[in-house]
This record gives sequence, structure tokens and C-alpha cells, in this order.
Amino acid sequence: MMLLRRRNLAFLPPAPASDASRAVAQPAERNARSLRILVGFPPGGTSDSLARVIATAITTDLGRPVIVENKPGANGNLAAAEGARAPADGLTLYVGSFNNPVNHAAQRELPFDFMRDFAPVALIATVPNVLIVNKQVPAQDVRQLISLAKRSPGRMTFASAGAGSSLHMAGELFKHAGGLDMVHVPYKGSAPALADLMGGHVDMIFDNLPSATPLIQAGEVRALAVTGASRAPSFPELPTIAEAALPGFDVTSFFAFFAPASTPPAMIRQINAATNAVLAKPEIRATLAGLGAEPAPGAPEDLRALTEREVKKWREVIQKAQIQLE
Repeated sequence: MMLLRRRNLAFLPPAPASDASRAVAQPAERNARSLRILVGFPPGGTSDSLARVIATAITTDLGRPVIVENKPGANGNLAAAEGARAPADGLTLYVGSFNNPVNHAAQRELPFDFMRDFAPVALIATVPNVLIVNKQVPAQDVRQLISLAKRSPGRMTFASAGAGSSLHMAGELFKHAGGLDMVHVPYKGSAPALADLMGGHVDMIFDNLPSATPLIQAGEVRALAVTGASRAPSFPELPTIAEAALPGFDVTSFFAFFAPASTPPAMIRQINAATNAVLAKPEIRATLAGLGAEPAPGAPEDLRALTEREVKKWREVIQKAQIQLE
């Protein structure tokens, strides 16, 4: 059984907020008409970046202030628990992602039931992950990395944004498919994990492409492959892990808005329509493409079907690989 071991590693503070984040109303400015968007990870991660891009643009369409609140902890579950308890008045959204159906599939004991306590509102984007290593790791491609890990069982480390995140599950799937013994080091979000990766405290991470892109472009880390079924348009030179070494390997993240389960359908439709309208704007699509994210407009029913498929897929993976989330 794969038991997840923790190491206490110091990490650097996240980078300053972007211009887009400063354009969004902050918690101190909240009023009775504000729409609150809960993000379960620190500033600088993919959930935060995508939420702020959409929030800045959606304010005008909805005709009300939009606040993004970062409430990191427990791999996004602190924010999810608050979202599940929020009044079902259409004024609170939770940015859900890959980790939510994974936690549900693993039957973790949480203070909410994701599939029961949330109503799907709007899918924002799908995002491949990217396997990156710190520059001290000598591997130049995936096969070399696998060989290196096999020569040093139990010594190589992979960071994640928390147990059950796409970063974590991609690493566990990589371990299982490659027959590797590596140590999982969970963090409270992608930003501190990336800081420790650059500092040489961990060997690798399967990060969401949007948050890793600036570091790859700046040469701060070395990218080896993407985790999706096809190559990423923003990095066409990077192979998929499937074509590089492990056939059938596929991990793709998603990010979406969810509301408390009893939110009136009319309000869900209004937010869904506004989100889809924002995702159709050329400047927003260009911004997301620059982050390595693929806009994914659709109906709430499409998001429900996606989460159900993800629960089924990862329940099978967790059982087959004997992964235990802690």
C-alpha cells in the first residue's frame, strides 16, 4: 500500500499578486451584493490565477462586485467546507478542481459530500500537468528520470499541492506505472511547492501547466513532459509522458465553479451564462492560452457528467494502485 510520508520543508512566500488580482474586490470591500469566490489554495496557483482572470471580467456582466477569497488548507477542503455551508443565495461560489472527485472517490472523511452538497455551475478550463525537475536533477528526459529513480529507491521526492490533488495523483500514477519508489511531499498549494523545487529541496513536481509556465520560460526549472493525452499547444516540443515512456498515461486537470446544492437554478443559469460569455472573449481566451489552459464553456449538466466520470476513473486507479490519502 502506498502510504504518503511527509517532510517538514521550509518554503518561500508566494509571489506578489498580479495586476489582475488587484483589480478584483478584496474581502474588506465586501457588501451585501458581492459575489464571493472561494479558492482553496494560496495566491499564485492555478485555481487562484484562473479565478482572478474570470472574476475581473465577470464583474461587469453580472453587475455586482466579485471578491476572490483565498482559504488554503487541507488540499482545498477548508474552502470547500465553507462553500458547502454557505447560504444558497447565489452569492458564493467555490472553485472546484480535480482533487474534489478524487477525494470523493477515495471516500475520505470530510465535513461535506462533494457530489451531494454542491451544484455544478460552470466549467472554466481544462489544464494538463507538466513534469518538471529542479536543475540539479541530471535527467534530461522521462526515461532518464525513471532510470535515476530506479537506481535510488526511496530517495527521490515529488512535491504536490496536497494529498488528492492532480499533482499528487499524477505522481502516484507515475510511481505505479513506472514501478518506482519515490517520496511524496505535500504542500498547502502549488506556489510553496514550486518555491522548494527551485530551491533544490525536492526533485520534481507534476504541476499544473499555468503555474509552471513562467518558471519554464525563465529557465528556473527543467520541463520533461506533459501529463495529458496530447501535447500542449503552448509547449509543442514537450512530449507526453505516454509517448516518452509510459503508454496510456493521462492526467488532465479541470477547474470549475460550484455553488451550494440548494442554490436556485435561475441563479446558476445566470452565472453559467456570464462565465461562458467571458470565456468566449478573445482577450480572455488569449490570456488562458498564455497560461496553458484550454477554455471549456458548457452547461452545468456537462460539468456534472465530468465530475461523475472523474470519480469513477480515480476510484479504479486508487484501488488498483492501493493509494491511501492521508
